[in-house]
Amino acid sequence: MKRYSSIVLLVFLQLAVFAAPTNPAQVTISLTTKVPEYLIHGFLETTEGSPVIVSSTNVDDAFNTAGASFTYAIKTNVAIPLTVTATVTPFNLQNAITPAQVGIERILVGADDEADVIDSASGTYKLLNFTPNTSGMATYSYILTVVANQTQVLSAPSGTYESTVSIGITPDI
Repeated sequence: MKRYSSIVLLVFLQLAVFAAPTNPAQVTISLTTKVPEYLIHGFLETTEGSPVIVSSTNVDDAFNTAGASFTYAIKTNVAIPLTVTATVTPFNLQNAITPAQVGIERILVGADDEADVIDSASGTYKLLNFTPNTSGMATYSYILTVVANQTQVLSAPSGTYESTVSIGITPDI
């Protein structure tokens, strides 16, 4: 009896194998993706007719009474509130035996908005708070003007002066 049930089981398994369809059923997969967060910021310049965000820029005649102006830009698809700050060093006389400095009087954002001083010892300013829109990738630009202390400019020795503007961006969460 055991032998008979073994033969029946073997025949049943062979029928099951041969009865299976020769083509497998259609297999579907689902692909999902996420648009990554993208944020780049720096100084906006025009290269070959196209606006480009670069990490450094040079501005001539920074001691004029109107100040040194440049365009700061943020390109992002992130829609969270952001705070932009800048640390600005005083203008330092370059390649001189006797060091000289000209301080920063103020920083303007746009035409008239004066940046808030966060820390006068380090030269840190709060430039702006903003929330990018949620419609995808966008570029936001702002004219920044660094105005040197004009009283110190009048008494500064002649030469080449340099100031460094370091801009940081943080989320306001």
